[in-house]
Amino acid sequence: MSLLSTVLFIGALFALKYYRYEQKLACLLWKIDMREVILISTETNTERSSCNRSMIRVYRNSLFQAPTNGSIVEASDQSPRRAYTTIGVYKGNIVAIKHIYKRSVDLTRSIRKELKQIREARHENLIPFIGASVDHGNVAILTAYTARGSLEDILQNKDLHLDNMFVSSLVTDILKGMIYLHDSEIISHGNLKSSNCLIDSRWVLQISDFGLHEFKANQDDPNWQIKEVKRMLYRAPELLRDPSPPPRGTQKGDVYSFGIVLYEILGRKGPWGSIDLEPEEIIRCVKRQNQMIPLRPPLDSLGAADYILKCIKACWNEEPEHRPDIRYVRVRLKEMQAGLKPNIFDNMLPIMEKYAYNLEGLVQERTNQLTEEKKKTDALLHRMLPKSVADSLKKGEKVEAESFGCVTLYFSDIVGFTELSAVSTPLQVIDLLNDLYTLFDSIISHYDVYKVETIGDAYMVVSGLPIRNGDRHAGEIASMALHLLSKIKKFEIKHRQGEVLQLRIGIHSGHVVAGVVGLKMPRYCLFGDTVNTASRMETYGEAFRVHISHTTYTLLQRLGGYTCEERGVIHIKGKGEMRTYWLISEDPAQRMARLREEIMGSSLFSSLSSERLSDKTPDLLKRVSTNLDEDNVYERCKVCAKNCPVLKLHQRARNAFNIAESQEALDGSFDMLCPEMYKYHLTRLNYINSYRNPRSAPTVTFKDTRENVI
Repeated sequence: MSLLSTVLFIGALFALKYYRYEQKLACLLWKIDMREVILISTETNTERSSCNRSMIRVYRNSLFQAPTNGSIVEASDQSPRRAYTTIGVYKGNIVAIKHIYKRSVDLTRSIRKELKQIREARHENLIPFIGASVDHGNVAILTAYTARGSLEDILQNKDLHLDNMFVSSLVTDILKGMIYLHDSEIISHGNLKSSNCLIDSRWVLQISDFGLHEFKANQDDPNWQIKEVKRMLYRAPELLRDPSPPPRGTQKGDVYSFGIVLYEILGRKGPWGSIDLEPEEIIRCVKRQNQMIPLRPPLDSLGAADYILKCIKACWNEEPEHRPDIRYVRVRLKEMQAGLKPNIFDNMLPIMEKYAYNLEGLVQERTNQLTEEKKKTDALLHRMLPKSVADSLKKGEKVEAESFGCVTLYFSDIVGFTELSAVSTPLQVIDLLNDLYTLFDSIISHYDVYKVETIGDAYMVVSGLPIRNGDRHAGEIASMALHLLSKIKKFEIKHRQGEVLQLRIGIHSGHVVAGVVGLKMPRYCLFGDTVNTASRMETYGEAFRVHISHTTYTLLQRLGGYTCEERGVIHIKGKGEMRTYWLISEDPAQRMARLREEIMGSSLFSSLSSERLSDKTPDLLKRVSTNLDEDNVYERCKVCAKNCPVLKLHQRARNAFNIAESQEALDGSFDMLCPEMYKYHLTRLNYINSYRNPRSAPTVTFKDTRENVI
């Protein structure tokens, strides 16, 4: 009787246990209604892009369109993504959403068993399972979202330094997670790789994509072949050779995959390092049997300790039974964990401190790079627009058109350029114009002028705007024109040796209106009859001559030092009869005296002579420092043959600014005097703006807060 009671009691216990098990299988606590999931997309708000803000677009109800044969890919591709996966919000928690390319899932007993197993799998190094959706057209798996992406992302980020403790922590997390899986009902992972090792915000590694093999089977994934090739790079040889490998893999296969992941962590060059083979070829070589030396990733350049290399080789053993189990792998790598604490939070704090320190260095490096790129961008912008105009546009200010009472315009072109282009190839024409304008640009940089534009062989320059300079604009353009004319006679055409370009120049002075035209490609344009007249001066001119109007002639006579020859009254199209002149030459002595008077009359000379500029000042490449007192600086200038108080500055500036050899003005071979060069460099320092009475352009000064400025 007592025996029968015992048997009945044990049977009742088994029945109760079975009943409870079946109840758990039938339980649908894991099931998620996708209508409760809010899909998150971070995208740029075009209407508020100036503030660099982003908006969160929220998609409710239809997370995925009901897929057809051609719409499954669309649903995935159009789904907003952040970092490495699709994300959403479910019951206030951010979750990662993995779309399953199936119309529906039949909840068989085996699938319910898989869902129960993965729901009960709880470990700090396994990704928490949130639930799954099996609605028609909305089949998906939801897990906890890890903010730092995957281990693959971390390893590919070369800016992130991984020290030994960091690496040890990652490896230990993988081992602890795999040991738990091997001891659980899940038994094995079957798809261990770096992209399935996720990093949360605390730098704890969590393994994902384990279990639910039948749930995920028979997918119509359009990218299946690409994903399968990547998976096979981590797969053990015996599983590659098996025509029907078990979906969950094997524990020995997981050990092999761990060896590949460990190699990837240490080398940071991918799962197979620098081996020069295509992935398909690597897979074929690994599958071959009876090889003397099986193909494995190269260990020569890994730079790891011997015990680590031996452990990796053991994990890669060709025979599965000779590979250590995952617990023994942890024992063999115990020395690697020497600096780690048993408490996860004790390990987490120093890792996050090191990450923060590394991040500070990265931020500083990126800030420096941004500053350098900003300087390059500003320099490029200032080549296309005047500095005052460019600064206003950068601030988002509207640049109003401005009227200038009197400026001087320069136009030039090449006589016979059309015929020359006809007998030259397009590349030869481009090279010719590039060489020509490079020469012109190097010359005009020594004058107070602004290049407006170049169209084909036409070259347009103006002086007197956007910063006014009195009547000096006529002299600046005239001297520049003579300088260009002297250089063009020595200019060589590379593909037409012996030929000389015939430069024709026209100059006119008068009233213009200047303003910025356009939004996408803003241009600083000049408007007014003065522009047309200056163009006519060039059109009705002659080769190797400077044709000037009566207005410009009057200004040059007022300045003094310029020799002109009257051409007479000629008929100008659209203007009628006009008296014009040829500009012949200039008197260097008078120009020097005028510039010296202007410079010496200002307070700039004394202020610069008493100041020593740092060799790290942005606009100066090297230090220009000396006391410009008359006792030790007066020397005989080879240009003007007189005692010149700025000769030494002239010579030092030539070295300091590293001017190209083609700019012979610095060598005294042209009528550009030392005082002019002195004034030019003052202009480069933006000191000259202080006495030009600017109207539209702000006064720019350099403020150096460094302590080592002399």
